[in-house]
Amino acid sequence: MATPPHLVDVNGELHLDVSVGQAGRKQFALSERATALLVDDLEYGNRDVVPWVTTRTLVLTGGAYLRDEKADARRTSWSITGADGGREATDEELRQVGEYLDGLEVDDHAVETLRDHVRSTRLSAVVSPGAVRSKRERNRGLRDIAKDL
Repeated sequence: MATPPHLVDVNGELHLDVSVGQAGRKQFALSERATALLVDDLEYGNRDVVPWVTTRTLVLTGGAYLRDEKADARRTSWSITGADGGREATDEELRQVGEYLDGLEVDDHAVETLRDHVRSTRLSAVVSPGAVRSKRERNRGLRDIAKDL
């Protein structure tokens, strides 16, 4: 069984340490919003295990990313391993992750994979897959609003 995803301190900055395919472990940098979710809302700290559902959500939304690579969020999320172990997300964590997704604009190429992730996990109890929006969908909505003005 792979070591579950967990937070690690790298030079005073938290990263998400995750098993990635045959490449071994990689340390994903975190966006400010992802750090706020993990540290402020969920009160995780260095060496804490992060549930698979939260980890994959962060990778798909770009909240957890590899600085030195131009990786496709979908392919990266498909290659992360360790889903069979670690910590299960609590109902409160799922609610917080749902709030993280609320209003977030996801890259166009990752939106369907994220919707599938929401559908296939307990996240579907707190957020509708249809509520996950891509940047293109948001821009289209803004254009429609502008037309109505």
